[in-house]
Amino acid sequence: MIAPGLGQKLHYAIIAALCAALHFAVMMAGDALGCHFAVSVTISFAACVIVGFLLHCRFTFAVAPQPNGLLRYTAAMALNYPLTLWIIWVLHEALGLAMLIAAPASTLLLTVYNFLSSRWAVSLGLARQMKGTPEP
Repeated sequence: MIAPGLGQKLHYAIIAALCAALHFAVMMAGDALGCHFAVSVTISFAACVIVGFLLHCRFTFAVAPQPNGLLRYTAAMALNYPLTLWIIWVLHEALGLAMLIAAPASTLLLTVYNFLSSRWAVSLGLARQMKGTPEP
């Protein structure tokens, strides 16, 4: 038997890995097709947000997808870029840690952020439904 909460974290990790693989595939395909990396990043972001949201709704948090949840999820995932820049700046530039430490640390910190923000984005609608409060 899986410990309570561990199954959710395992599902999250698997879906995060799938989204990372999707991102890699889109980036490699875009490069092979001669697309500018900004185009590939945009396509990858859109694909990963949609796939990640739908899979997290179904498997990680077991809720029905809601349009407002998708908007919250998109906003939360869009914060990854500036958060990554800020974390790298703090760890590498301000604290003087080697990039070998700063880069993986930023990934780990953002994994925690992504899990919590995904849970907030996807589950908020369910919490409101359970209380009888409609989504705004």
